[in-house]
Amino acid sequence: MDVEAVSSDKLVAEAFSSRRRSNSVSDDYSTQRTNDDATQCKYFAVQKGYWKDEFIGRFVSGANEETSRFPEISLGYWCRTKIVEQHVKQFINKFSGKVQIISLGSGFDTLFWRLSAENLKFLKFVEVDFASVTSRKIRNIMKPGTPEMTSFFSEKPSIIHHTDLHSGNYHLIGADLRQLGELNTKLDAADLDNSIPTICIAECVLVYMSGSHSSALLEALCSRFKKLSFLNYEQFRSSDEFTKVMEANLGNRGIQLHGLSMCESADKQKERFNMAGFSSVEVHDMNEVFNRILDPADATRVKKIEMLDELELLWQLLAHYCVVYAENH
Repeated sequence: MDVEAVSSDKLVAEAFSSRRRSNSVSDDYSTQRTNDDATQCKYFAVQKGYWKDEFIGRFVSGANEETSRFPEISLGYWCRTKIVEQHVKQFINKFSGKVQIISLGSGFDTLFWRLSAENLKFLKFVEVDFASVTSRKIRNIMKPGTPEMTSFFSEKPSIIHHTDLHSGNYHLIGADLRQLGELNTKLDAADLDNSIPTICIAECVLVYMSGSHSSALLEALCSRFKKLSFLNYEQFRSSDEFTKVMEANLGNRGIQLHGLSMCESADKQKERFNMAGFSSVEVHDMNEVFNRILDPADATRVKKIEMLDELELLWQLLAHYCVVYAENH
């Protein structure tokens, strides 16, 4: 759940908009700034007790300052975080840890450390984002403090040009996902095995790319990795009034959702992944994830944290996001 998601209700839209950052003249730069928003939202939700993450505070500016968020946003991030975590854990267990994990547009996500802290084993975990994001993440990883981030690496970290970090089981690389030559070169540097089961994660990433760029990326990855699964979380039902309000608010921040046309329906998502070479594609909106797929006891618990009187806005927000799970094997 992104803070960009707003209701068509004027009062709610204005309340969400009051938390927006100022406009940026650069589309890429503005898109990268959404990473800061997402990290702040996750940190707030963790502080409230929606889920546990002892690492997120290392990546938050002013982590001791508790910024208020709407409960619906925290619930949305809980739903998003838990379904990604659930899919990845199932993937790891299915292949007894002999897997590779690639997080595209990873930002300041902490999944590598959360999995490692639970002693889950995997061969490699690779994170990819713009070089300006990875250089900041490297600084936060390497700075002293508790928990010690580098203690989870299987080898002493090697840093290249301030943007790439290689450390055995963990690799953080700076690359533009639209530049496939650059991306492939960086993936080669992570010494990946194209024959090993691999899962790619993309959370609100493809939607910022044009349909042609995201399709080319999916096709390239599907061709490269012989046993590939892809977990995609992004906007859904993108042709209604709700999305128009969201798109307008993002436009005011200098952010364009170039791939929004690919998010109209489950059929549209399935078509995109099928054409890229994925033989199996499942699409679930986040209402279904919240109410049917995730642990019902945990869902009941998180709904009580801030005691929402009305759930209508939450269901509206969740209806406009989906998770896609695709396989080429």
